[in-house]
Amino acid sequence: MAKDKHNEVIPEGEAHESHDAGEALHDAAAMHAAEEALHGEQIAEDENLSPKQRAKRLRKLDDEELLALAEQAARAEHWLEVAKRSQAEMENTIRRIKRESQDDLKFAAGSLVRELLPVLDNLSRALQASAQSKDFKSLFEGVELTNRMFTDALARHGITPIEAEGQVFDPAVHEALMTANNPDLDDNVVAMELERGWRLHDRVLRASKVQVNKK
Repeated sequence: MAKDKHNEVIPEGEAHESHDAGEALHDAAAMHAAEEALHGEQIAEDENLSPKQRAKRLRKLDDEELLALAEQAARAEHWLEVAKRSQAEMENTIRRIKRESQDDLKFAAGSLVRELLPVLDNLSRALQASAQSKDFKSLFEGVELTNRMFTDALARHGITPIEAEGQVFDPAVHEALMTANNPDLDDNVVAMELERGWRLHDRVLRASKVQVNKK
């Protein structure tokens, strides 16, 4: 009885050999096509030939070489189109990021302003109350509260005052405007703060203007 070819079991080693042979044939065909395409490219890019001479030599290529060159040109055109699309997408992304960054910078102060609006409201109320009652103490207390609210609002955003009076003079955070000669203070110590300095986190926004003791 004849053996059913559909049920015939191919030895594992033979299957691998067949697969490897197929890959080898495919690789050889691809290499041959690449060599044929390269031949056509070399003619097309030969600067020593005039356009007419290049066209004449290209017409002498056999069908396989012309087909390989056409396929190579098609692949090049495809990847050129891919590159153009990728560049366009990248440019659009860069423009979008730039636009979003500009919007972020434009409205970056929004949260701080919202914190300061109640401070401004409180200052207005203090001024209105003092205008009606002429009570200096109430005005002082209102302004003192407003100042504290203002400082707290700044602190919540990382804006803090620079310590000056009684500190050793530091040119990185202090700006000396005048000197003093106080025997009770050490040399090069800040005797008086003339204008408060501020920092944003670790960056100096404004140096403290100070009077420095000199002996």
